[in-house]
Amino acid sequence: MIATIITIHLFFATVYLVIKEPEVVFRNKRVVLDYARVSLGVLGLLIASGIASLTTIKTAIMPQMNIVPWQILIIFFGSAYICGSLDASGVLKLIAYRFASVSKTGKKLFVNLVLIAGVLTIFTSNDIVTLTLTPIIVYISQYAGINPIPYLISVFFASNTWSMFFYIGNPTNVIVAQAYSLKFNQYTKLMFLPTIVAIITSFFGFYFKYRNVLPKEINVVLGPRNTEKGGVELQDSIKDKRYAFLSSGFFVLFFITIAIGDLIGLQLWKAILIFSGIYLLLNTAFSDVLSERDEVVVEVGRFDYNLTFLVDTLRRVPWKMLPMVLTFFVFVHIFTRFGITKYVGSLFNFKNELVGTVLTTFITAFAANVMINQPMTIFFAQALHKKPINYAMSLVVGSNIGGNITLIGALAGIMWSRILKLYGIEMNNKIFVKETFFVAVLTLFTTSIAIYLVYALSRS
Repeated sequence: MIATIITIHLFFATVYLVIKEPEVVFRNKRVVLDYARVSLGVLGLLIASGIASLTTIKTAIMPQMNIVPWQILIIFFGSAYICGSLDASGVLKLIAYRFASVSKTGKKLFVNLVLIAGVLTIFTSNDIVTLTLTPIIVYISQYAGINPIPYLISVFFASNTWSMFFYIGNPTNVIVAQAYSLKFNQYTKLMFLPTIVAIITSFFGFYFKYRNVLPKEINVVLGPRNTEKGGVELQDSIKDKRYAFLSSGFFVLFFITIAIGDLIGLQLWKAILIFSGIYLLLNTAFSDVLSERDEVVVEVGRFDYNLTFLVDTLRRVPWKMLPMVLTFFVFVHIFTRFGITKYVGSLFNFKNELVGTVLTTFITAFAANVMINQPMTIFFAQALHKKPINYAMSLVVGSNIGGNITLIGALAGIMWSRILKLYGIEMNNKIFVKETFFVAVLTLFTTSIAIYLVYALSRS
């Protein structure tokens, strides 16, 4: 009992500190307790108290009820490396310029970006689409001199909504499908109508929210003579045409591979691992050519080889998030061991199925913003796996739309905010919640009604 109380207190303290990121003074220096330091400290406390051990940490990422946490880690960090490598090639800048050139009005740009994000998400993964399109939107805003926030928010939300169509759209979908032993066609049949309702609700929600602030005309300013007017020089965006060609070519092949992965029997994590290895080799091969500094140089025989570019692409990956995700996986495992998961599952006994569906959708969505959507989904998949199928559908919606409520609702949200910071765009929880909360709540409600309709029709 004491161990359970300590664990619960440490869990909520972790959530608070991860969101707050307080500063402390240590030896006359200000130290930010970011999510990596907090997570490592909490893991240390769990081990020191005897509640967890190194074996516990290992077990927490091992297969549980057909759910494999370590595969989720490969999917996220591998896709981050692939997308970061593509951006480093400069290809995304050129794509952004071409896209801005054909979108003559702000509303047309809004519709085009949301549709592209949605269609790509259907066939790939929401995290990959978010990480790929974010730099493009930023570059477009620089070229056209427009406010990027409405487009960034809408595309981020779209990628976390259209992702519900197929279970390859989000790793959390895979978790639910595995827990309920749902095949591809079974999952798609169940989630088709709820996803359509979510798409329509969120699209018009953001369209009406931003319609008065979207620019009437988009004029792309480009070239060295116009840079003082807000233009961006593209001449040096492609540093090496060979690398740009190979990087973009492999990325297209990567998209095709994960889109047909289910048909050829190649799991998402395996495809991402393979292409991460390909990009690692590619970045190594071109590192000496593309490196602009002499930070990391190794001697190869008589020659020096500059690996700075390779190291820079590896630094693009948010490795600091790994301790935080691992800590939440450990918490989920401990909760299961202490019987908390089973107890939570026993609370979901609603006499009215409509009420149960709506409440489960909202509870899991907001729970994602307490423990991140992947660990949350594992927790509730274990708690609800014996419940009717409408609970599984509500969990899918909660894990996807829940990532649109705060930045810690999904790993992609945290990564997304860090990427924007690199481009000088501030995106904190206060700004994000203000932009998304109403549309997220409205989408959760309409989608949960659609879930109930599908469930009721399946029983009739």
